[in-house]
Amino acid sequence: MYAGGDLFPMYQGVLVCGGAVVFAPAAGAAVPAASCTVTPGPNDTYVVITGEGFTGPRKLNDGESTVDLAIGPDGTFRVQRFQKNVDYTVLAVNEDQNFIFVNCKKVGSAATPKPQNPQNTPPVQPGSRRDIAQGREAGTQAGAAAAKKSCETKPVADKSGQQHSDAYWQAWTQAANRAFNRVCNGR
Repeated sequence: MYAGGDLFPMYQGVLVCGGAVVFAPAAGAAVPAASCTVTPGPNDTYVVITGEGFTGPRKLNDGESTVDLAIGPDGTFRVQRFQKNVDYTVLAVNEDQNFIFVNCKKVGSAATPKPQNPQNTPPVQPGSRRDIAQGREAGTQAGAAAAKKSCETKPVADKSGQQHSDAYWQAWTQAANRAFNRVCNGR
């Protein structure tokens, strides 16, 4: 393995790792470290993936599929995914980007109970009872959270980066509005 130097001056800043080429930043360039974490959501029904220190465009890979990430101007992103028992990786789209790939680190939550046998949990089918129940649960949480911030602004579903059925979003909207009204009318 060779990491640049005087032997091959035209390849300075290039590192070859088992067939993958990783470009190092130019000398003197301060590049913040990019990081990504996967945190269990409430009741362990989904995971929240957050990242910082990235430049767009980026993609999120779960080993089976790849989706576009919306990287904010501050280099951060936040998405929810229902695939809990997979390894997530943030991938660069352009070859000249720093941090060609970043593996996301799984972190636990003390308040999150672990499922007894996660391998036997079948995937949620779009439009199924479980899909609708998950939409209802997420909507209830979003509605209550929005009401705690202000009773002037009703909750709005953030559908960016999330793939759910129409039934899920209908259940989400109904539950969010119900929870919002319950909290705000109880004040």
